[in-house]
Amino acid sequence: MGDTVVHALKGLSFSMMPGDYMAIMGTSGSGKSTLLNILGCLDNPTSGKYFLEGQDVAHMNDRQLSDIRGRKFGFIFQSFNLIGQLTVLENIEVPLFYQGWTEADSRRRSLELAKMVGLEHRTGHRPNELSGGQRQRVAIARALANNPSIIFADEPTGNLDHATGIEIMQVLDDLASQGHSIILVTHERAIAEHAPRILHISDGLIAQDELRKT
Repeated sequence: MGDTVVHALKGLSFSMMPGDYMAIMGTSGSGKSTLLNILGCLDNPTSGKYFLEGQDVAHMNDRQLSDIRGRKFGFIFQSFNLIGQLTVLENIEVPLFYQGWTEADSRRRSLELAKMVGLEHRTGHRPNELSGGQRQRVAIARALANNPSIIFADEPTGNLDHATGIEIMQVLDDLASQGHSIILVTHERAIAEHAPRILHISDGLIAQDELRKT
């Protein structure tokens, strides 16, 4: 009832190294999104320890956590989370604005990323003028803008058709091959299998830590 305590995660323990590509897989309600939010410093764990590059996240204040999210992390969401009033270039530039980049450097970087994700011909368009796959490409470019240490992808193909989903996963696979650290959350086995390591979550526990041959 109202006093019921629900433990989304229960004693998970694992580590990953720079350059790792890992999928977190589980059904709805398994705890995978809660885990992603903790790893991305969006939520704080009520118990346990989370060490990021050797630092205990629990000892960081809100300003420090915000700084880490801005400098070290890139986020890709199922719903894209683009700003409708901004163009493709302006959406990509958002993280750079908060990091204090100059207008010229920000524009140069966003053009570079738009070309990397194949949208150099759509830079002046707004999100409602793009397909779902194109919107997700903008979201990927935005996530890369600050050259993050870790990219968090939360169901990145969830709102896409099968063919477009394959295209988006190819972009993520290419980023992984370039040495980017990626943590991918999905409920689909075929999507999870893009990663060499799959962390299976069930009822808040690690049911299996699967290392796959690549």
